[in-house]
Amino acid sequence: MVLPRFFRNLVLARLRADLPARLDRKRVFILPTRAGMVFGAFLLAMLLAAINYTNNLAFLLTFILGSVAVVSAIHAYANLAGLELEYGRLLPAYCGEEARLQFMFRAAGRERRRLQVRVGLTAAEMSLAAGEGRELDLAVPTTRRGRLPLDKVVVSTRYPLGLFRAWSPLILPVTGLVYPRLLPVDALDWHLMQGSGEDGGLGAVAQSGEFGGIRPYQPQDGPSRISWKASARGLGLFAKEYRSGVARTLVFDWDEVRASEYEERISLLAGLVREAERRGLGYGLRLPTLFIEPGSGAAHAHRCLEALALLPEAA
Repeated sequence: MVLPRFFRNLVLARLRADLPARLDRKRVFILPTRAGMVFGAFLLAMLLAAINYTNNLAFLLTFILGSVAVVSAIHAYANLAGLELEYGRLLPAYCGEEARLQFMFRAAGRERRRLQVRVGLTAAEMSLAAGEGRELDLAVPTTRRGRLPLDKVVVSTRYPLGLFRAWSPLILPVTGLVYPRLLPVDALDWHLMQGSGEDGGLGAVAQSGEFGGIRPYQPQDGPSRISWKASARGLGLFAKEYRSGVARTLVFDWDEVRASEYEERISLLAGLVREAERRGLGYGLRLPTLFIEPGSGAAHAHRCLEALALLPEAA
């Protein structure tokens, strides 16, 4: 068991790569494809026939075709060697959806044709002009919430004739985040949330003073309300008008959610977070071991969903 583990660790150490990464000669492997092996078998048969019949034309044709195969192998290797991978990132996604995997490749000094990038069962192809950089997107399926480590990335090519396959396997330090699976939110779920205001329930709380436009000036408005920019047009005095309203703030409490199963509770809380964000409400999150203060915006939603995604699995 010692030797297999030693060789396995040795191979894994060779495949690991930090970003940005360059596919140098130590990372590129090449072998004949099935078509290449059939082609080689025909070349061997032609060589045996040429030797048997001492036919110079048969020798010439065999050596020409053999030279083509050698040149094809050189081009396949050169098509991959020197390719640069500048960055890779795995964007967050909800469980059951496909996470977006982004790579940035750059062709260093030469044209790259018919490159294939494969991660698991997902693959995409591209070609690059000399010195060109291109972003490549792949869709990675998700089946469970939490951290999502990236599978082995394989960059390969069969250019130009398909007789040889050059490939470079990479293990990259890229990890994504899978949010909990969403459950639909009904009207009753809102009434079970604990508010941050004095009226409980959906509690509301701060007066907002958003600019709502201008209107003709009235004596009770006062000088501070005058819109001097609008009044400078010579059409009379105008006053600034503000919309006053109530900013509603929610706190989604782990113990107040109507759910019987552990994962169902997490999914429902994720649905509440997404719905509150869609409605433009302020919201916080109270979990058994964590409390997130009320807020709003994409960064706040990500923090709440990340906390739900990283909750321990049910016992």
